[in-house]
Amino acid sequence: MTAPDAVPDHDLARARLEVATEAAQLGLWEWDLTTDALQWDARSRAMYGQSDMPLSGLVRDIDRTIHPDDQAPLAALLERAIERKGTLEAEFRTVQPDGSERVLYARGQVLVDARGDAVRMVGTNADVTELRAAQRQAAQDAERLGRLVDVARALGDAASEQDVLRVVDEAATSVFGASVAALVLQALHEGRPALRTLTASPGAGATAAELPADAPLPAAHAATTGTSWFVPARDEAPEAFTAGLQAWAASGTDAVGCVPLVSDTGVFGALSVGFPGPQRWRPADQQLLTTFGALTSQALRRIWARAAELRALHAARRSAAQQTALVALAQSLELAESEEEVLAVVSGGGVSLLGARGAVLCLRDGGEHGGEQDGAVLRALTTSFFADTVQADVAELPVDFPLPMVDAASSGRAHFLRDRDAALRLFPGREQVVAELYEAAGTHASAALPLTDAGAVVGSLAVALDGDHVWTEDERALLQAFTSLTATALSRIHAQQAERAAGAAVRRFSETLQRSLLTRPPEPDHLHLAVRYLPAATEAQVGGDWYDAFMVGDGATSIVVGDVTGHDRDAAAAMGQLRNLLRGIAHVSGAEPAQVLGSLDAAVRDLDVGAMATVVLLKVEQTPAMRARGERLLRWSNAGHPPPLLVGPDGRARYLESDPDLLIGLAPEVPRTEHAVPLEAGSTLIVFTDGLVERRGASLEQGLDWLARTVEALHDRTVEEICDELLTQVGGRVEDDVAIVALRAYPEDEPRPAEAGPVISPVGAPG
Repeated sequence: MTAPDAVPDHDLARARLEVATEAAQLGLWEWDLTTDALQWDARSRAMYGQSDMPLSGLVRDIDRTIHPDDQAPLAALLERAIERKGTLEAEFRTVQPDGSERVLYARGQVLVDARGDAVRMVGTNADVTELRAAQRQAAQDAERLGRLVDVARALGDAASEQDVLRVVDEAATSVFGASVAALVLQALHEGRPALRTLTASPGAGATAAELPADAPLPAAHAATTGTSWFVPARDEAPEAFTAGLQAWAASGTDAVGCVPLVSDTGVFGALSVGFPGPQRWRPADQQLLTTFGALTSQALRRIWARAAELRALHAARRSAAQQTALVALAQSLELAESEEEVLAVVSGGGVSLLGARGAVLCLRDGGEHGGEQDGAVLRALTTSFFADTVQADVAELPVDFPLPMVDAASSGRAHFLRDRDAALRLFPGREQVVAELYEAAGTHASAALPLTDAGAVVGSLAVALDGDHVWTEDERALLQAFTSLTATALSRIHAQQAERAAGAAVRRFSETLQRSLLTRPPEPDHLHLAVRYLPAATEAQVGGDWYDAFMVGDGATSIVVGDVTGHDRDAAAAMGQLRNLLRGIAHVSGAEPAQVLGSLDAAVRDLDVGAMATVVLLKVEQTPAMRARGERLLRWSNAGHPPPLLVGPDGRARYLESDPDLLIGLAPEVPRTEHAVPLEAGSTLIVFTDGLVERRGASLEQGLDWLARTVEALHDRTVEEICDELLTQVGGRVEDDVAIVALRAYPEDEPRPAEAGPVISPVGAPG
């Protein structure tokens, strides 16, 4: 009975659909293939840019705003889907009223009539513009970072300025897409400061030119002051460079990026890349170019050191080793999966080359990587070089604590300190705190550099030495490169952790929904049912598998196992709708399995549930006459689901195979078939979802054969033990959800076995 104030099932189903489509931001459409009439909701019309356009009601309306280049391919996909009576999947562009373009993903399903003719297509639209743009940008950023590792390796092999220029010029094109690159180096001309520019010329190697030190160009300013410039276009150039715009234009350059080349004594030049058109300088682009500049700086200094006497030769060899270490560091950081692994890579293969005995990652907590004080506490991850007491003392620190690494993480300032006194001078009035910590840690020289992500300071990388040390320009550049690569690795790890956390939350929600619907089965007299549900190991594989077992008014026991197509939250929600619809139809109608599934199919269509599923429905019947003879009959109807497994009293297994009917949700007008076999006392029935038998690297036939052989071997066990052993053998890392219902029929001329437990019969069945 339905309560007087209960919401009708069709209203409830429609409300659920509206909530689901709103949450997923999906548009719905329906195309009558016999009349060309098109019904589409407001969200779909908005995606097509036709919210304010008059509509004819025919499918040709969509052509008005589909991009001309995409109309023919889309028409071909539609024609093929209709011809094959199958599924449409298409991605295409629409032109909005303001001239902008959006990328849509349409998915549809062709429906056929009783004659098998295609009569209707229903589907959804999704706006994937931002998703595709983000995917393209993420892929480009990852590819460019990978190329930068190769650039570091090539710069490590460079033996001259011309070699460096060649690597820089090739990298400017392959990594940044620039049309020109130049090295602008400080020089003296007739005793006065000047700039020497090196550019690559096809067939002529490097071309050198002199430039005044005060030339009104971003590259000149970066080479003399150490200021980085990222100018998106000439007409957006700062006023200080307007006098040089004519020369800028003559070179065919519109946008430029310039980063300083630095040494331990200061700026010695700049790296400049130019573009013929406007360039949008994202924080990731700026950080990449800054790292490129640091690598280039180190390569040039290494080359110049090779020309010096014995000390310079030694320094050059060390620089080459550091270049190799930088490449190895970048490759190892790509494999790191946690903050601790990042620290291990940096301290093991990185800063140890500098003679450092320990390293610290000082990371900000709280806030969104905003201003200087958005994190109230800093976390410090330290290497085992430091004593346990020191590690405990610095595990959590306030943002104003007097340590160079804290200042770098809070202010973004870099520190290269040759001894303890240099560290003490940074914090006047608090020298005692600094001295005690440096003494306890056994630290003398130290360095601390800020870690940045998308332009914001997120922490610092600090290294400690057990003696005094003067930081050379090579070492400073190396540490800057280490820090940049470390920041990139941490950003990747934090993004992956956030993604996994979000996936886990979705998984918990859907699994909770599924388990809330997977109720305890009945236990009718002389029948014993066991059920199991095991979710997929992969967080993203949220499925729509379910089972159900219930008794109807005539005392018959019904068993259902189903699997909604898809692996997402919508699939789990649709599973709940289908499960409740089927249970209600079976209980109210008391009909046979084929009729119940036919009614379910019609309800899915009429209530616009918008889901497809495989379902097998079985019914254990026993009339009074059959009961007197100790007989039972098993009826079933299969909507595209794996066949149930029946094991006879003799322990021989066979699948209840038949030509399966169509999936629920495809063509409700197509009649469904029904089958029946005697259910002998002592028989065991196993009904399951495909997650139990499908495995990577094995065919479905192999999985079904494994199940039959396994259940035959377990025939003498209880159904509870059979279910447990099956799940044990498939292991805890199943690739799809697993649902199992096992039934054992006992002889009725004997007492109900104790292993079956008490009778649980919610229906007033005989017995």
